[in-house]
Amino acid sequence: MKILIVAPLFPPDPTGSSVFAEQQAREFVRQGHDVMVLANRPSRRLRLESPQVSLADLRMIRLRNTRIDLGKITWHYGIPFSTPGLLGRKFKDELGSFKPQVVLIHSTLFDLSLWALRHCARQKIPAVLVTHTALWHDHPLINKVMRWYGTRLLGPLVRNSRAKVISVDKWTRDNAVSLFASPESTTVIPISVPIGKMTLGNGERIRKKHSISGNPVILSLGHVIPLRNRVNLVRALPILITKYPSLTVLVVGMVNDDHFLQLADDLGVRNHIITVGAVPHAEIRNYLAIADIEIHDLDGRGLGITSIEAMDAGVPIVAWINDRNYPQLSLGSFGVSGFIEDCEPQTLAKAVIRMLDDQSFRDEVLQTQRRILAEVFSEKSVAEQYLRILSSDLQY
Repeated sequence: MKILIVAPLFPPDPTGSSVFAEQQAREFVRQGHDVMVLANRPSRRLRLESPQVSLADLRMIRLRNTRIDLGKITWHYGIPFSTPGLLGRKFKDELGSFKPQVVLIHSTLFDLSLWALRHCARQKIPAVLVTHTALWHDHPLINKVMRWYGTRLLGPLVRNSRAKVISVDKWTRDNAVSLFASPESTTVIPISVPIGKMTLGNGERIRKKHSISGNPVILSLGHVIPLRNRVNLVRALPILITKYPSLTVLVVGMVNDDHFLQLADDLGVRNHIITVGAVPHAEIRNYLAIADIEIHDLDGRGLGITSIEAMDAGVPIVAWINDRNYPQLSLGSFGVSGFIEDCEPQTLAKAVIRMLDDQSFRDEVLQTQRRILAEVFSEKSVAEQYLRILSSDLQY
């Protein structure tokens, strides 16, 4: 099958959708499909910071783009504006010669997503749109604008292109159905990771780099945004520090919302938190190697890709998830886990303490995580679900 993957963000852009799109492209190629990736060029800063990212083995078109950071409006992300690159003659010639049978479009928030849907409608090419996050904002006025965007701009393009929609969890599915997609055309398929890629990290190097002498170490992976703001973790720290006075929390990712640091100052626990900022994806295994627990999914909406990567590294996670997040399965049915039903400070602290102090419980959790990883979040499992949709009777 000839598959065009449209990914506004692609490595070295340090986002979950970026990493997932690259992994998916490689898995499709491994399974014998003819794949081309259409993505934006990374910013110069990202090229300098991530020289080890090699994509030479992937068939790609990179678009010129302008990165726009509107502060809190864009949660301090540099949003790529792709229209300059879409006007290039070379791009049109390359895409025209590929002639895809189906177009897989990652994300809904960028002009490249809108262009791809319009292109599929005009060329009568089947389209599948993947929503990695909901059209939602914590500021009421901006949230209203995003809902208008979903219903008035994105919705007509989804309908005109007759696109199927894949959401990564129930929350993004419900958001898609409420704004731009029909229930019949929308499916939930979780994100995936390549199993075995996050082991054998160098934890001692991280310990020296950040002058960490004590234990335990709680790793909190992923960019800090209002949806994953770490506030619930900070609320539990006074309880945890009473029991573990040398506890360290390592926050690895861009800090685009600093409410958790303000709360840490108020609670007198700021000296237990180290904010690292964004790191190259290849460096994450080293941070996982130092971690006793990984904690960042504390919003009750599902598991992000970094939680899955922690599971792959053999690091137990504590997460607040609703067992209805993935309509086609129950994560709670897999056995003993670090999943909690609410995120009150006492609940979270109790789960962390048990994970650290009860070795038999910890071993059971790790066994459950291995099962979940293999059966739900492995590249092979997720790719097969995608390919069933891509190879079904998709019609314009």
